[in-house]
Amino acid sequence: MYNVIIIGGGAVGLYLAEKFAEKNNRVLVLEKRREVGKKPCSGLVSTKIFDFIDEKNRGFVENVFSRARIWLERICFDFHGRAVLLNRHKLDKYLLKKAGESGVIIKTGREVIKIEEGERCVDLFLKSGEKFQGKIIAGCDGATSKVAQDLNLPRQEVFFLGIIGYQLEKPQGNLKNNFPELFFSKRFPGFFAWRIPRLKNIEWGIALLPKDKPREKLRFFLEERGVKIERIESALIPLSPRKKIVTKRCFLCGDAAGQIKPATGGGLIYGLWAAKIASEVIDPDNPLPFLYEREWRESFQKEIFLGSLLRKSYSLPTFLKKIGLSWLQNKENLDQDRPSTMFFC
Repeated sequence: MYNVIIIGGGAVGLYLAEKFAEKNNRVLVLEKRREVGKKPCSGLVSTKIFDFIDEKNRGFVENVFSRARIWLERICFDFHGRAVLLNRHKLDKYLLKKAGESGVIIKTGREVIKIEEGERCVDLFLKSGEKFQGKIIAGCDGATSKVAQDLNLPRQEVFFLGIIGYQLEKPQGNLKNNFPELFFSKRFPGFFAWRIPRLKNIEWGIALLPKDKPREKLRFFLEERGVKIERIESALIPLSPRKKIVTKRCFLCGDAAGQIKPATGGGLIYGLWAAKIASEVIDPDNPLPFLYEREWRESFQKEIFLGSLLRKSYSLPTFLKKIGLSWLQNKENLDQDRPSTMFFC
């Protein structure tokens, strides 16, 4: 019997495991893949990342940008403010090490095929034939969560498909003089394309509804610029939180819960934020997951709602978006994790 079993060994699952283990809980992480750190992710986040992860251990930080450029067709706007570029593979490996040092038991290559929730515990049945029991179960298993399906939690109906490609060319000049660029166009309905200079290559990406054929649109976009990419990765991005993410002994966290920033599609900060809340309010010996549901929604669901309004503005006519960006350029203390700073400050 484990106090906590976490299904999904990504960044959020590993961070959650460490936090529970720090409270002397017996914690098990089950990861379907043979190796952690393989999730496609741009890894461009705010400096709030250091609210959760020790800033001194920065082997996973590739760069800290001081500005970003937004394009509206052929018009550009520069925004100043710090953003951190992470190497997600190295970050996940760092969190794996931290979880192991905290006493977390981590088993890779373990696929859960059935979940049975009882009054006193939850039984997990694995494809390997193994069976585990936990007082509480956390689903950190991504946008198409198996945990959510087995527990009959509300489905995610709409997803973006994010496509990332890597150009085999180092950014020209000093990396600090480079910056991320976002491209808004009528060709990219409801979202945008991007360019991020990394240490060893340049990342290009796009996120759109699958019906809008993001892979083809990214290919045409790059062909126009004479850009050739080495490989392509893809991932589903939930567009909103699930209406309910807990049962009596189970809860969801991160992409599985739909805890993402609608304006950018990033889920790392909100996922870590929710994991921290869960570790603080859920007691495996007296599990009341509804306290976690209430607390995380009070903490930042408003920001998700405002972020969804901001994303809807991407579909406005170009002249209105130009007015909006001109207005935002003059605002101070903008926080990408808190869209309320754009609406109310």
